[in-house]
Parts: sequence; structure tokens; C-alpha cells
Amino acid sequence: MEELKVTPWEVSGELNEASYSKLVKKFGVELITSKLLERIEKIAKGKLHPFLSKKIFFAHRDLNLILDDYENGKSFYLYTGRGPSGKMHIGHLLPFTFTKWLQDTFDVHLLIQITDDEKYLIKSTRTKKEIEHVAEENILDILSLGFDPKKTHIIKDYDNAKELYYYATDVAKHTTMSTIKAVFGVTDSDNIGKVFFPSMQIVPSFLLSAISGKNLRCLIPYAIDQDPYFRISRDVLPKLGYYKPSSIISKFLPALQGNSGKMSSSVEESAIFLDDSEQTVKKKLMKYAFSGGRDTLEEQRKYGANPDIDFSFNVYSFIENDERKVQSVYDDYKSGKLLSGEMKALAADSINLFLNQLRQNREKVKNHLSEYMFNPNDFVGHRM
Repeated sequence: MEELKVTPWEVSGELNEASYSKLVKKFGVELITSKLLERIEKIAKGKLHPFLSKKIFFAHRDLNLILDDYENGKSFYLYTGRGPSGKMHIGHLLPFTFTKWLQDTFDVHLLIQITDDEKYLIKSTRTKKEIEHVAEENILDILSLGFDPKKTHIIKDYDNAKELYYYATDVAKHTTMSTIKAVFGVTDSDNIGKVFFPSMQIVPSFLLSAISGKNLRCLIPYAIDQDPYFRISRDVLPKLGYYKPSSIISKFLPALQGNSGKMSSSVEESAIFLDDSEQTVKKKLMKYAFSGGRDTLEEQRKYGANPDIDFSFNVYSFIENDERKVQSVYDDYKSGKLLSGEMKALAADSINLFLNQLRQNREKVKNHLSEYMFNPNDFVGHRM
């Protein structure tokens, strides 16, 4: 069995509950408890996001401090991002879907960092021009989820280099080579851009505080492979006079083939891509999707399926907002009333409806893209 490896630049090995438990201990994050969920649910007026109830977002750092500030009438802001490595699949939308819920629930500003410089420096054979094209396409895909244009701000590292670099030098000055080597596994054969880049990714976790002149807490939703950046930021930011960033951390959406790994942009058959045709979606589910069903029709009817490990059900539950529908499908599938082929067909229909809606939204966003781009002047002296 391949040894588990989880870094911001590589994820390999088997992903299961045991491996996530190991990562929690290794990274020193806290599990989200039922008590914390109850507190979030109360603030959200009883509308707890399914990603929380299903423990897809399962760990955190200082989430309680964010909730303290909110309940005391103090604002905070959100920060998440995307490395434009290629076209996006539905697994990439997981953190953005949840981030939109956070923005809607708490009515706060959101920074979305597009790390085009990272993708040029680290493990990419693409030219800058090619990466910029991918970045533009990714931005449209992300915004098709329906973020608030008045409170959503896209940061592109190359386009916003002046603001980012100015503050990145503060981070770099307080970060040692030994730290970068220990946390990221950088070696003497790596290019020096790989050493400096973490300083750029840390900047948005205090950028609005620096620009507005008001010390604000920042909540960062991310998949657990991105945690190394924010472990460093929690060491550095207090030295610069800012709050440590808070985090809410997710698992990965598994590959089509099951829980052995996550969806990958480089492995076509592992993922449902946002530009997949309706026929392609159906074909992938029927051919590749890991099933929690039984080997025979008779066994399926008698013993039922295991929806918890079934790819099609899990993606269906990710997309379907009606929890009553999800629970009904879960019960029918588990009891044997619903068959594996029927579950895959139901998931395919839901995915295709979801993707078609995103494509329609995407076309609308094209005409308003400038409204979402980061402008530091919007925050100078601004009382958020």
C-alpha cells in the first residue's frame, strides 16, 4: 500500500477515516465537535450546511474565536483560493460551495486568491500565457456558484503583485529556511521561487487588516492539504501585529473509483469535470463509479447497499440541497429498494442539472467580471 503523502503540492496514498485521523494529529488541528456544530446551527438559524452535518468539513483552528467575534458584533472576513493547474472538476467546487454558504450566512467579505505564480513555479510545464488562460476559465467556473459581487474580491497574484509583494516581504522576513524545508519538504534542488511563494499565499490572511487599518479575524476554508501554509501564518502574523487566522478544514471528494484517493485533474477517469457532456457524465458513473451495492440483484434486494461508501450517492448528496430527498434516497438505497444502476442514473441526472445551471450562470458572469476583481482602494480606511 502506498504511503500517505499530503502536501499542498502532492496528495498520494489511501484516504480513509484512519488516514484523516493521522493528519489531524500530525497537523495539530481540532475536530469539530457536536457542541461547536450546535453553536454554528444556532447562528445560522437552524440551517446547518450538509458539509458540516456530514463531517466533510471536519476540523478547525480557532473557529470558536470567529464565532465569539460575530456574536459580539465584530466583523471578520473569509479567504480561500485556487491554484489554476487545469480545468476544474466537481471536487474543486467543494470548498467554494461551502465558502458561499459562509458568506451568505455571516454576510462578510471574501477574498479568493488565484495563485497563477505558484502554478508557474511549481510542477508545471505550461507557459505563463497558458496558465493565465486557465486562471481566467477557473475564475468564471468559481463565480458561477453565485457569489455576492459586492463582497467577493478576486486576487490574481500576477495582477495584484504590488499589494501582495509589499506585505509578503514582511512574512518572508519572519520565516526561516529551516521552517520552509521542514513544513514543505523543499530541497536544495528546488527553485528559489518555491521557497518564497508561501509568503504570497499567507498575505490574504491579513491583507484586509493591513489595508483597512482595523485588525480583523480571517476565516479560511480549505482542504487539509493546504494546512501547512496556515500553520506558518499562525506563527508569523502575531509578530506582525495581526490575529492568527482561523481555519475550517475539509476532507477530499473521493475519486470515482472510491476512497483510495481524491479526484485528480490529471486523471480523466477519476473525476467529473465541469465541461463534461451529459453523456460523458453518465458513462463515467456507469463505468468507473465505486458502488456500495451488492454483487447480485438478489443480494441487493435482500441486504441493500452501503450508501456511505458509494460514489454516486455521495456526489448526489453533495449536489442535492433538499436534505429530505437525500435522506429518502439514502434509506431506499440502504434497504434494497433502490438498485445500484438506479442510484447511478439518479446521480447522473442531478450532476447534469447542476452543471447545466453552472454553465448558464457562467455566461452571465462573463459580462460582470470586473465587478469581482480586487481593488485595494475599496478597503483603505474602511470600517468593515
